[in-house]
Amino acid sequence: MMDIEKIARVVKLVEGSQLHEVTIAEGGQSIKVVNNLDSQSTTNSVENIPNNEPAHKSSEPLQVRATHVGKVYLSEDDATDNLVKEGDYIEKGQTICFIEELTRLLPVVSDKEGIVEAVLVENGQNIEYGQPILALTVGT
Repeated sequence: MMDIEKIARVVKLVEGSQLHEVTIAEGGQSIKVVNNLDSQSTTNSVENIPNNEPAHKSSEPLQVRATHVGKVYLSEDDATDNLVKEGDYIEKGQTICFIEELTRLLPVVSDKEGIVEAVLVENGQNIEYGQPILALTVGT
């Protein structure tokens, strides 16, 4: 019999990754985990995370949130500058940082565009799924 906790961990990892599907076989049993990236965009799943702030505030900055759990790195390596900093204009699809998840370094791609108002995390900080990384204002 498969361990339900192991299955739950695999489902969570697949949800936070770019994988489309994973099949796990154990002791003659198998389970297939499918990530419906095409039918549900990452922005929808991230924006549904409650943030205990009223949504009607029009002056509230946009936020780019973590797509994985792990340690955040704001530059490609220790020798280069941060990928984005306050005052930069970022576009949808732009890599803003990396998150080390287990042994993989995964890019975090912005799902919004605008001017970086604040970087809300520090290099090397542990980060949770959905945690705000950048605060943006709408660019003109």
